[in-house]
Amino acid sequence: MIDTLKKQWFVVLIALIFIGFTVFIIYDTNKGKLPGKSENGKDVIATINGKSISADDLYDSMYKSNGGNTLLYLRFQAAVIDESVKSTDEIEKTADQLKEYLNSNAQNQASSSGQSAEEYLKTELAKYGFQEDELDYFCNVQAKMSKMQKDYIDKHMEELFTPLYEKNKGRTVSHILVKMKDANNPTEEEMKTVKAIEKDLKTMSFAEVAKKYKDKGDTSSAEKGGYLGYMDSTTGFVDSFKKQALKMKKGEVSNWVKESNDNYNGWHMIKVEETDKDAILKDKKAKDSIYSAIENANSDLASKYISEAMKKLDVTYGNDDIKKDIQASLESK
Repeated sequence: MIDTLKKQWFVVLIALIFIGFTVFIIYDTNKGKLPGKSENGKDVIATINGKSISADDLYDSMYKSNGGNTLLYLRFQAAVIDESVKSTDEIEKTADQLKEYLNSNAQNQASSSGQSAEEYLKTELAKYGFQEDELDYFCNVQAKMSKMQKDYIDKHMEELFTPLYEKNKGRTVSHILVKMKDANNPTEEEMKTVKAIEKDLKTMSFAEVAKKYKDKGDTSSAEKGGYLGYMDSTTGFVDSFKKQALKMKKGEVSNWVKESNDNYNGWHMIKVEETDKDAILKDKKAKDSIYSAIENANSDLASKYISEAMKKLDVTYGNDDIKKDIQASLESK
């Protein structure tokens, strides 16, 4: 089925693709548990009070429900993305990295879920309309989707970024973090680190100090001189950090900001790197965080670039109901 989808493409009977997937999941999940039975040429999934429920019946109930429509749309979306974006070495590399992560995560989750890694991964893939033997295809589609989204944002950057930046006080920031057992009661050793940082900042740049003390706080950002990229009032940083950073001007460095939450305790020192919109957009280091901010601010982003891609493809539908449901899903997203 997937080979047909990928090779012959969009003379697509999407209803049949979805039915085939649904029946596979139902069968594969229950094989060995249900007796092999059929009535009038239809596979029977279950019998309740003498009344049989066929795979066709279950498909109809799922398709008419929100879950069914959602899976149908996800499958349709994957097909559009796969056809619209050509594979490159970079896309294949990203797909391989995602596959490695998903396999590793499945191993970790399996121990706590009571499932094998294979069962866990199969269940997760099914949520997105993919079968267990389609992990490579799924990862490839996700890598292509990322590329498609970034290309769309780049094409519409001015109209997407300007209102976000202006409304939410956009800026780029860096920080130095000293993690502590209790931010309100630092130990003697933790205070030695605080004092050493303050002393070094008199003779070293903020970035140099962040790198020097990377083992004391946020290692990932410290490797980049403490650089966190673009942020605004909607960014998912802790409130204490956000409140302080949004009050500051370009080039300013804050006093220590204390933070205590379920994830960590510690003191932040914040530097606002840039507040000018054009300068922020020219900062290549800020690009990924800008993409994320635009994505988070535009819940309908995917529907826009999927719709744009569809216009360039020859799309046909199994019937009018399928077409209406696809279009409704695009509009709702």
